[in-house]
Amino acid sequence: MTPPSVELRLVTTYDDVTRRVDIRITGSRGVLLDEAGQSTEFPTVELWPTVRELLPPLDQLRADPPSHRAAAPDRVPGPGWAEECRAMVAIATGTVVRTWFATDDELWSAEPGAVRLARSGDLADLLVWDVTGALEALVGQAVS
Repeated sequence: MTPPSVELRLVTTYDDVTRRVDIRITGSRGVLLDEAGQSTEFPTVELWPTVRELLPPLDQLRADPPSHRAAAPDRVPGPGWAEECRAMVAIATGTVVRTWFATDDELWSAEPGAVRLARSGDLADLLVWDVTGALEALVGQAVS
């Protein structure tokens, strides 16, 4: 039986440069495939540190997941927000796409029809949550 695998696409834009990286996780191993076709293996337990190194160098994008969940800030962007954005990160897992925008000091999460202020570490938290959920669903399907 083939072990379940999850595929992600990471897209980042920073300093007018867009980068795309495909990630495949199969069991305890992960593989990055960059646009040049170069592949890099990594242990699945190192998913977040591996992805973090691919993100734009802004602290709020690279922050580790929070140690406990707190209520998300309830604030929407004000005028000129889009012009202040320095980086964009999109992570697609199957049919779920998470998009993040960073200004000099804030992190914003975008969903269809809404943009909200996010906490530092929310990107990491949702990446781990989405991948774990996808793997659990695949394992559940494989055993039933």
